[in-house]
Amino acid sequence: MKKLLLILFLTFFCKFYSQENIIGKVVSEQNIQVANVLVINVKTDEKTYTDQDGNFIISAKNGDVIRFLKQKFDRVSYNIQTEDFKKSLVINLMKSSIEIQEIELKNKLTGNLREDVKRVEAKQKSKLNSDVNNFILEKTDINILKPSKGEFVQPKGEGFSIGKVIDKWDIIDYSNNILYILGNDYFEQLGLRKEEIAPFINVVIQNMDTKTARKYGYLRSNDIAKFQELAEEKIKIFKKLK
Repeated sequence: MKKLLLILFLTFFCKFYSQENIIGKVVSEQNIQVANVLVINVKTDEKTYTDQDGNFIISAKNGDVIRFLKQKFDRVSYNIQTEDFKKSLVINLMKSSIEIQEIELKNKLTGNLREDVKRVEAKQKSKLNSDVNNFILEKTDINILKPSKGEFVQPKGEGFSIGKVIDKWDIIDYSNNILYILGNDYFEQLGLRKEEIAPFINVVIQNMDTKTARKYGYLRSNDIAKFQELAEEKIKIFKKLK
């Protein structure tokens, strides 16, 4: 009888445990394990990170949304289903594509980074101004503006909306990446308790322009510097409100 009860207990325990935890691995496009990926249960706000082999484990229930975040990778959200508790998930992260303007360097560099950047920027501005002026002075051939035979002509009217462009990040992603980059130690040094960190980050970023970072899913060094500058200003006010 005792053995039967023990078996029933273990069966119930294993079933309960499997329903509460999701196990998986995060890999890149080249099927390479990705370490230090922030894994967050959006519903419960529980967070964890992948280990050096890309493995993770996080508590979840059927219907929860698990989000995966890492700098220079596109965000991935995964909806938990019943069968996910019976297997190990494999999450694929894609590298974020950031277009970088090609710069043609013909002048010999001096080795002084600040001076070389100024010379390149001045040359680019001069060329751009020249191109714009030449374009304005050119006369447009009216025949260029006429539609070709058989070409579709847009009817006159108010037109239609193609909808809002979707950002790669939302404000939650922005906040979580600030925490990921700066770490808990930074905020603890400001005198914040663990449960105060997330609300404080939200207070600070209300005074920041987050559009570019949310659009491309990437934080620049000046974004972090601006956050730290504002954090030093807001910490005293935040503590007084508490």
